[in-house]
Amino acid sequence: MEVLKNYERKVLSLLVSNVLPLEQLNEVIQNAEFISYEYTGSGYYLEIRHSYLPKDRIVCSEPALMGEADGIVCGFVVFIENSELTIECHSWGEINVPEGYRNRDVQVRLFQ
Repeated sequence: MEVLKNYERKVLSLLVSNVLPLEQLNEVIQNAEFISYEYTGSGYYLEIRHSYLPKDRIVCSEPALMGEADGIVCGFVVFIENSELTIECHSWGEINVPEGYRNRDVQVRLFQ
Protein backbone atom coordinates (compact mmCIF):
# COMPACT_ATOMS: atom_id res chain seq x y z
CA MET A 1 0.00 0.00 0.00
CA GLU A 2 1.26 3.45 -0.89
CA VAL A 3 1.46 5.39 2.38
CA LEU A 4 2.39 8.78 0.90
CA LYS A 5 1.16 10.33 -2.32
CA ASN A 6 3.80 11.96 -4.57
CA TYR A 7 2.77 15.48 -3.54
CA GLU A 8 2.99 14.52 0.16
CA ARG A 9 6.51 13.25 -0.45
CA LYS A 10 7.34 16.66 -1.93
CA VAL A 11 5.77 18.41 1.08
CA LEU A 12 7.95 16.36 3.44
CA SER A 13 11.06 16.95 1.34
CA LEU A 14 10.50 20.71 1.54
CA LEU A 15 9.28 21.07 5.13
CA VAL A 16 11.31 18.43 6.96
CA SER A 17 14.67 18.80 5.18
CA ASN A 18 16.08 20.98 7.98
CA VAL A 19 15.04 18.42 10.64
CA LEU A 20 16.48 15.18 9.26
CA PRO A 21 19.56 14.39 7.18
CA LEU A 22 18.62 13.65 3.56
CA GLU A 23 19.27 9.90 3.80
CA GLN A 24 17.06 9.56 6.88
CA LEU A 25 14.36 11.73 5.34
CA ASN A 26 14.35 9.55 2.23
CA GLU A 27 14.10 6.44 4.42
CA VAL A 28 11.11 7.92 6.25
CA ILE A 29 9.42 8.87 2.97
CA GLN A 30 9.99 5.40 1.49
CA ASN A 31 9.31 3.17 4.48
CA ALA A 32 7.09 4.94 6.98
CA GLU A 33 4.35 2.98 8.68
CA PHE A 34 0.79 4.24 8.21
CA ILE A 35 -0.96 5.15 11.48
CA SER A 36 -4.13 6.99 10.54
CA TYR A 37 -5.97 9.29 8.17
CA GLU A 38 -8.70 11.68 9.33
CA TYR A 39 -10.77 13.92 7.08
CA THR A 40 -11.76 17.06 9.01
CA GLY A 41 -14.34 18.65 6.73
CA SER A 42 -11.85 21.24 5.48
CA GLY A 43 -8.74 19.12 5.01
CA TYR A 44 -7.11 16.08 6.55
CA TYR A 45 -4.51 14.72 8.94
CA LEU A 46 -2.27 11.87 7.82
CA GLU A 47 -0.16 10.20 10.53
CA ILE A 48 2.87 8.02 9.90
CA ARG A 49 5.55 6.47 12.12
CA HIS A 50 9.27 5.78 11.66
CA SER A 51 12.10 5.24 14.15
CA TYR A 52 14.20 7.96 12.47
CA LEU A 53 11.68 10.63 13.43
CA PRO A 54 12.56 12.67 16.54
CA LYS A 55 10.87 12.18 19.90
CA ASP A 56 10.73 15.91 20.69
CA ARG A 57 7.88 18.00 19.27
CA ILE A 58 8.78 19.92 16.12
CA VAL A 59 6.41 21.98 13.97
CA CYS A 60 7.48 22.41 10.33
CA SER A 61 5.64 25.20 8.52
CA GLU A 62 8.37 26.97 6.56
CA PRO A 63 8.77 27.53 3.75
CA ALA A 64 5.06 28.19 3.30
CA LEU A 65 3.73 25.71 0.77
CA MET A 66 0.60 25.86 -1.34
CA GLY A 67 -1.07 22.92 -3.05
CA GLU A 68 -3.61 23.16 -5.84
CA ALA A 69 -5.78 20.63 -7.64
CA ASP A 70 -8.85 21.34 -9.75
CA GLY A 71 -8.99 24.95 -8.52
CA ILE A 72 -8.94 23.91 -4.85
CA VAL A 73 -6.09 25.51 -2.90
CA CYS A 74 -4.59 24.12 0.30
CA GLY A 75 -1.71 24.64 2.70
CA PHE A 76 0.43 22.23 4.71
CA VAL A 77 1.93 21.97 8.19
CA VAL A 78 3.94 19.02 9.51
CA PHE A 79 4.05 18.01 13.17
CA ILE A 80 6.66 15.56 14.51
CA GLU A 81 6.63 14.00 17.97
CA ASN A 82 7.34 10.59 19.55
CA SER A 83 8.73 9.19 16.27
CA GLU A 84 5.45 10.03 14.56
CA LEU A 85 4.76 12.60 11.86
CA THR A 86 1.45 14.25 11.00
CA ILE A 87 0.82 16.03 7.73
CA GLU A 88 -1.97 18.58 8.07
CA CYS A 89 -3.52 19.56 4.76
CA HIS A 90 -5.88 22.49 5.29
CA SER A 91 -8.11 24.64 3.12
CA TRP A 92 -6.55 27.85 1.91
CA GLY A 93 -9.24 29.46 -0.12
CA GLU A 94 -12.97 29.73 -0.63
CA ILE A 95 -13.46 26.04 -1.34
CA ASN A 96 -12.84 23.48 1.41
CA VAL A 97 -10.51 20.61 0.66
CA PRO A 98 -12.93 17.78 -0.15
CA GLU A 99 -12.72 14.20 1.02
CA GLY A 100 -10.73 12.26 -1.56
CA TYR A 101 -8.45 15.25 -2.29
CA ARG A 102 -5.43 12.99 -1.79
CA ASN A 103 -6.41 11.13 -4.96
CA ARG A 104 -6.23 14.27 -7.10
CA ASP A 105 -3.22 15.58 -9.01
CA VAL A 106 -2.13 18.06 -6.33
CA GLN A 107 0.63 20.41 -7.44
CA VAL A 108 2.79 21.80 -4.62
CA ARG A 109 4.78 25.02 -4.82
CA LEU A 110 6.26 27.66 -2.56
CA PHE A 111 3.72 30.26 -1.49
CA GLN A 112 4.71 33.77 -2.49
